[in-house]
Amino acid sequence: MREGAFIILYQTLFGQTPQEITEADEEAFGLARSHETDLIVNGVLSHDEEITGIIAKYSTTRSVARISKVNLIIMKIAIYEIKYDDKVPGAAAINEAVELGKKYAYKQDCNFINGVLNSYLEEFENARD
Repeated sequence: MREGAFIILYQTLFGQTPQEITEADEEAFGLARSHETDLIVNGVLSHDEEITGIIAKYSTTRSVARISKVNLIIMKIAIYEIKYDDKVPGAAAINEAVELGKKYAYKQDCNFINGVLNSYLEEFENARD
């Protein structure tokens, strides 16, 4: 689900819309596209500016322009889930983001991803209390 959303969102960087990603693309990438995948993709895209602003706020060591697209997409998915999907515990969203990072990002980037997301989650949870 998250990995499928990651791949689809990555493809949008090259000019494809989520709707243009064909069954052949899905097969080539081994996507198991689901309703949940589409919810994440559409949610991230519809809240992109806000989510990017959140990343900018909590990324104290790198500007958004210096964050790799892979890391940016991984964090956008997690922030979307934390902020907009009540069914996903924040810690689970972060754990899944780190796992995606282990697969698609550089090893040292996982600490960065974890740090940004944990900082956001802490403030998000404090604001809800």
